Amino acid sequence: MKILIIQECGRHEKNKNFREALSLQRSLTKLNCEALVWGLNYSSFNVPINFNDFDAIINLENYDTGWVPDLSYFNKPFKILWSIDAHVKGIESYHRDFSEGKYNLLLQATKDYVPNIPNSIWFPNCFDDSLIKPLDNIPKSHDIGYCGNYTTAERTALINSVSQIFNFKKDIFVIGQDMVEAINSYKIHFNFNISNDINYRNFETIGCKTALCTKHNHQYDELGFEDFLNCIFYEDVNELKEKVSTLLSDKNKLESVSRSGYELSKKHTYDSRANFLLEYLKNKM
Repeated sequence: MKILIIQECGRHEKNKNFREALSLQRSLTKLNCEALVWGLNYSSFNVPINFNDFDAIINLENYDTGWVPDLSYFNKPFKILWSIDAHVKGIESYHRDFSEGKYNLLLQATKDYVPNIPNSIWFPNCFDDSLIKPLDNIPKSHDIGYCGNYTTAERTALINSVSQIFNFKKDIFVIGQDMVEAINSYKIHFNFNISNDINYRNFETIGCKTALCTKHNHQYDELGFEDFLNCIFYEDVNELKEKVSTLLSDKNKLESVSRSGYELSKKHTYDSRANFLLEYLKNKM
């Protein structure tokens, strides 16, 4: 199968190799699929391309400044729109793009939005285990840490509250390999989803064999996350503090949760998502 993945080249040098398009390309290639990444600021962008040469095209969450092609004129490829940020941008823009582009399938990172648009399926976030992994040379020197951006006032307030109690490390806008090393240095990694999403950091955390502490929503249950088995869930700051304290006081339990989280991570790699997608396409095309 020949697949075109459309996504703008990463804007930050440290993070370029971590882009979704490249991770998906690597996994599809392992499955003997011919996959080309094409988009703004890639060298291939200036090379003429015939979209009808491909069996499938994936338009993957772009910052569109007018460069994304109108695929509505092409009927041969099976056309896929991949929605990752609907929890921030709202589902309406994706609904419009899906209809106007005459796409065949919408991949939705947030399950709650699947019923809103026909021909949608849940395609949860994941992580690239060729880049993100446990690093034995990085000691877990911080009891709890946060690697990400402040983004919202609620997240910022919670980070600041937790940081006043524990041996806490803030790594704000730390990306690429530096992000992998930062997460590996935490015993517990604090996460706060912006809305009803399950963000990438959940999977990257357990993929580093670091215990995940995150606010619960129903999608976690369907993805195999279980409180005090392979992560810890909180509903408010008091529960967060209590559970983190409990886990830090029991070294064996902390190691067990970290190890079980790592085992779960193997179900949520780009390889597993790519395999699911190819099987789906074989049945639909």
